[in-house]
Amino acid sequence: MASAAKSVCRTAARQLRSNQRSHFQSVSRPFSTTRRTLAEDKKESASSEGYFNRAFYNRLDRDDQASYTSLTPDERQKMENVDSALRDHFAKDSRTHREMEDNIAAELEALDFEFPAGPVEREPKNNGFFQMGEKEDIGPDEDDFQGDDISSLGHGELEQTREIREYARLAGWEMPLLANLTQPFTPPTAATPLRFRYTTYMGEQHPASRKVVVEFDPSDLSLTPAHTQNLIKLAGVRYNPVSKLVKMSCEDHETQAQNKRYLGDTIKGLIAKAKSPESEWLKDIPVDFRHAKPKKRFQFPEEWLLTEERKKELEARREARELAQKTKMESPAGLIDGIKEIEEARNIDLSRVEAPLMAEAKQPMAKGKQGKKEMRQGRA
Repeated sequence: MASAAKSVCRTAARQLRSNQRSHFQSVSRPFSTTRRTLAEDKKESASSEGYFNRAFYNRLDRDDQASYTSLTPDERQKMENVDSALRDHFAKDSRTHREMEDNIAAELEALDFEFPAGPVEREPKNNGFFQMGEKEDIGPDEDDFQGDDISSLGHGELEQTREIREYARLAGWEMPLLANLTQPFTPPTAATPLRFRYTTYMGEQHPASRKVVVEFDPSDLSLTPAHTQNLIKLAGVRYNPVSKLVKMSCEDHETQAQNKRYLGDTIKGLIAKAKSPESEWLKDIPVDFRHAKPKKRFQFPEEWLLTEERKKELEARREARELAQKTKMESPAGLIDGIKEIEEARNIDLSRVEAPLMAEAKQPMAKGKQGKKEMRQGRA
């Protein structure tokens, strides 16, 4: 019952403090709502039937509700009477309320010192040499394979399947919604002569994703013919006379915005240089287009096109070839004897081979050192 009374005091003081906050200052140490571990006398288990005030029960916090439920009907009535008396007493005099709060705080501090909250640290069990000095038992090794999981390759296959299904869901449910964002194509106007091109890898980090390429036609910049020629000469090898476009790129900076800004500043500098009076000397320099080598584009010969007449001609040739082959196979003279052909190839006319050798042998040999030299050469 003493514990229940302390709980009632804490609850009543907390509720009155919230109602009378404007009349007096709050104490320096608020009441703790942590459930205390107190040494209580054994009580008889209260039956579920009996006195139970639902309104008073709902006004209590969780810990006090548990204490209220464990009391007997008589103790519940006493708890309500004590709570009502405390509330009436505190409502009359705020000074008494503050003194009571100080007394309760001092009593709670004494209880905390006598019965400290939290688990009690125990000495570790000496289960062997390898666990000597350990604060807690580490338990069995969780890294051992127990036959209840798949291998790393299996997890990799599952991860790949999840990724494929994720993109399949995006293609099936999200991508059709992009049709609502379609806009009609509007060709570039004279106010936008520059055409920028970017490279993206669908959210992945890549060194080439920061590259920006710009193309423009010098004749679209509203320049005079002389200034246009100066700009072409200043562009140098970046001007293509076939497509009549100037192409420049930049990937020196970290972001696409920085590279685009650099290209814009470069084009502004070229235009200003082409218009400046200092560029008069460019008139005497001829235009050099040796860097532009047009690609050879081969045309398919018209004779090779499969027209109706060409198809009929090929079909007639195919039929004639098949007919000749069939006639040759049916006639006895048309059959080829492999053994006979081999023998005829081996029976070479030896007279054609021996005639030059015999003619050379019948020639007289020179005398002296020259004859001996020729003899050695003949033997070799």
